[in-house]
Amino acid sequence: MNMNISESVPKTGSTRRRLFRSGAALIIASFCAALISGGWAPVAAAPAPCAGAVRASMVATPAALPSSAAAIPTEAAIAPEVNPPGDIPDNQAFVTYASPDGGYAITMPEGWARTEAGPDVAFVDKLHRFTVEITCADAPPTVASATAVDAALLAAREPAFALIEATTVDLPAGPAILIRYQTNSAPDEVTGKQIRLDVDRYELFRDGRVAAISLAGPAGSDNVDVSNQVSRSFQWAP
Repeated sequence: MNMNISESVPKTGSTRRRLFRSGAALIIASFCAALISGGWAPVAAAPAPCAGAVRASMVATPAALPSSAAAIPTEAAIAPEVNPPGDIPDNQAFVTYASPDGGYAITMPEGWARTEAGPDVAFVDKLHRFTVEITCADAPPTVASATAVDAALLAAREPAFALIEATTVDLPAGPAILIRYQTNSAPDEVTGKQIRLDVDRYELFRDGRVAAISLAGPAGSDNVDVSNQVSRSFQWAP
């Protein structure tokens, strides 16, 4: 004997609502089961950018940032100026730059031209170039790796590269490797003139990432205080 729900169940408002909810639940459950059996599944959260990464190079130059890498690395070293130009003024103002992509904040000179490429940034003013580059790593840098690996990689991209020293330093953001070296600047767009540059490169490691802070200025200029201020201002995001 065929019976339907309307014949077997009293037609009260509460009963109808219960039947409607039960039927809707069955339909939704059947729909989800069909989707899963057909190969559909919820999208998992993306892994951290550096999860499982291997430290192949900490000195890769972002393609979107201008760099002296275009110059010929084997060119002769430019003699430092007798009276080096380019001291950063004592009254230079500074502002905090925060990078959501890179997960860090750092204080940089105000008014300098800024170029961003993902987590990387460059601040440039005349003869000075301050940059932050973020790369993946499976271990912190060491003096040995800086001397054997990073120096070789820098020599391949920096014209007339000359390593001065690699040492350890303590910054508020944690222990770091400081690589000091000299290189030639890119030719001036108008005059074609090049100058010799001093570069302080700080490398800090955290959670599979290396932040490389490079501070370049004319060789022999007195920018020690600015270098210390910028490098010590660096902080990883919480």
